[in-house]
Amino acid sequence: MGWEKLIDIFSWLKDKLPIADRLEKIKNDIAKLEAEKKELLDGQADIIKARRITAVNKQLDVLRTRLQNATPTS
Repeated sequence: MGWEKLIDIFSWLKDKLPIADRLEKIKNDIAKLEAEKKELLDGQADIIKARRITAVNKQLDVLRTRLQNATPTS
C-alpha cells in the first residue's frame, strides 16, 4: 500500500512539472542575451559595455550548461 501510493505521487508530480516550459525559458533567455551582446558589440566600446559583456558571457555559459544538462542524450 505504501509503495503504490508513493509511485502514484511521483507519477502525478512528473506530469505536473513544466520541464518543457523550463527548457523553452532557458532557450529564450539565451536568445535575449545573445541579442544584447550583439547590440553591445556593435556600438562604441567603453568600460561599462565591457563589464556588461563579461556579465552576459558568464550568464550565457551558465544557461548553456543548464540546457546541456537538462536535455536528454540519445
